[in-house]
This record gives sequence, C-alpha cells and structure tokens, in this order.
Amino acid sequence: MVISSAFLRHGDGTFAAIFAETETEVLINLTEQLLEILAERVDEVHSDPLAALINLTGHDSPPDDEVLARLLPNAYADSVDSADFRRFTETELRAKKRAHAHLVRSDLLNMQDSTIRLNEEAASAWLGAINDIRLALGVRLNVQENSYEQLELLSPDDPMRGVYAVYSWLGWLQESLVNCLLDDLEDTVSSEDLGGSS
Repeated sequence: MVISSAFLRHGDGTFAAIFAETETEVLINLTEQLLEILAERVDEVHSDPLAALINLTGHDSPPDDEVLARLLPNAYADSVDSADFRRFTETELRAKKRAHAHLVRSDLLNMQDSTIRLNEEAASAWLGAINDIRLALGVRLNVQENSYEQLELLSPDDPMRGVYAVYSWLGWLQESLVNCLLDDLEDTVSSEDLGGSS
C-alpha cells in the first residue's frame, strides 16, 4: 500500500511527493475538469491580422460562469480599464493556466513508483494549477471564513465532506510545495551571501 506524502526537497532545486492511487485519480480528474472549464471561454476569430498576431481577444467583459470569472478576474475596478486590460491579456492568461494543468496531468499519468519529481519550473506550474483547482472548488463549495465550522455540522455520510476533504488536501499539498520552494530560495540566498563575503 502506497503511503502518500507532502512535497519534500529532493536535492537542490528538486522536489518530490508520493501520491496514493486514489489521490492520483482525483487530481487527474480535477485537472481535466479545469481544462474543460478554461476551454469554454473561446476567443473570437479575428479578421484583423494584427489583432490575431498579438493574441487580442474579443472578450472585454468577465465570463458569466462564476468559476471562470474567479479564474479570469477583472484586473481593475474601473470597467473601461478592466475591459482594455482583458482584451490584451486574457488569451495569454488562459493559455498559461491550461499549460499548467496539462503539465500536472501529464506528470501524473507518466510518474514512476507513485512519486512525482519536479524541478523549480515544474513546481511553479504545479503551484499555479493547484491554486486554480482550489479556486474552482472554492467557488463551487461557496467557501467562506466559517466553512470549516459548517463542515463539522455535516453528517459523516454527506458527500460534501469528501469534496471539502479534497479541498483541504490540495491546500496542504500546495503549502508543502510553497515551503519547499521557500527553503530552496533561502538556501540559495545564503550560499550567495557566503560566496560574496569571502
């Protein structure tokens, strides 16, 4: 039986975690759902070659879907500024989020011995994808400050307990990877300081 673990440093600039089979299946499923959600917001085909060249989107308002609106939020409170910013950035932002989700899915499908090993670049992509999945789940669960109190009131056989458990697990996984990256950064800075003082 595989015992799962949080992310741990596995040498300089490398991080590893062990996933149980059920965790792998859940995370693959969630990344696939994220990819589907992000694919719903399709750009209009531009007849203007310059607009197509710079990936200018036809969207100037936030998505109607509440999950997509959380994943692709307005950048400014002012509606005009926000619309202008969205037209120039949404396509690239959506592509980046999809690339992160694709990487996580691919890593999980191709991992050996139930272990995920990431370099710094992949770790950043994983952080982005996990964050997006938690944002999407948080919207669906309507997570509020008192959500954990509400969770305690659910009966043991309520299916929502499982969804909350996944949400919490993703937060724990994300935190472990953030801590690994921070430790690695601190060691890098310390080494540079030692090198500079000699």
